[in-house]
Amino acid sequence: MRPVCIVGALAVVLSACDRAPYAGYKEVAPGVYFRLLGLGGSDTALSADDSVLLRLRASEVGGDPGSLFSTQRWYAVHDLRQGAWVPALDRVHPGDSTSIILQADGLPWTVLSPAGRMNPPDTVMVQVELTVMESLTPLMQRVRAEARRALDPEGAERRELAAFLSASSEAWTRWGTSDLYFTLGPGAGDTARVRAGDRVSISYVGSRLDGGEPFDESDRHGQPFTFRFGDPDQVLPGIEVAVSLLRPGQHGRFVLPSSMAFGGKGVPQVVRPHEPVLYSVHLVAVERGPDRGT
Repeated sequence: MRPVCIVGALAVVLSACDRAPYAGYKEVAPGVYFRLLGLGGSDTALSADDSVLLRLRASEVGGDPGSLFSTQRWYAVHDLRQGAWVPALDRVHPGDSTSIILQADGLPWTVLSPAGRMNPPDTVMVQVELTVMESLTPLMQRVRAEARRALDPEGAERRELAAFLSASSEAWTRWGTSDLYFTLGPGAGDTARVRAGDRVSISYVGSRLDGGEPFDESDRHGQPFTFRFGDPDQVLPGIEVAVSLLRPGQHGRFVLPSSMAFGGKGVPQVVRPHEPVLYSVHLVAVERGPDRGT
């Protein structure tokens, strides 16, 4: 009977070594413990390109849920995929409710709380209750964005413009009280501004704010575009403003609101209605008009 007791005792020891220190949790990475609280009914894993609506409540282990941090908001999955909690996050599907225990420094706090309200001690063990309320694939995101744009095109344009300016590293200047923004390259020797009646030659490239291939380029015509400044219907209103701000030989970049570009109709298959656009403009040459005045 003695060998049986030894074997039984050894089994208990091995079982204890294999057991996670938190009841009901599974260790999915060193120091990261995962527990599924509720199934969402989806077998599709979250993709890095998805957006998710998360309800997240964090506390010290055993504390009241949300006592440390609580939020419900949309996140890009690729932004969340950083830190020690990634192996646990990879197990979550749309609709799932989970609980994750790990050290505080394993969470991407700068993503979860962009306002910087959270700075818990790195070594504190935290318990995160996480529910994926909703998830959107890139296609679903585009469909939803277009639906919102159709309901409130002016509001969608303001949001798109604000997002671009916020993400840009360039120093943009607002033109008066309009929604046109610009940044100018180094000045040229000729400091006289362009006036009505001057004949100007410009080269330009137009593109959408989200990048992609240019949709409008003067080089496609093999030479700069020349027109008499001030004559109606020669160029977009925003391009005319751009020329007025440039000096001969100078380059600039200009964010044009739809009211100074392609308006509420846009350009089918190219520019959406009420869409701001980005133009790079070079004032190649100016032939001064006969009467410059003083």
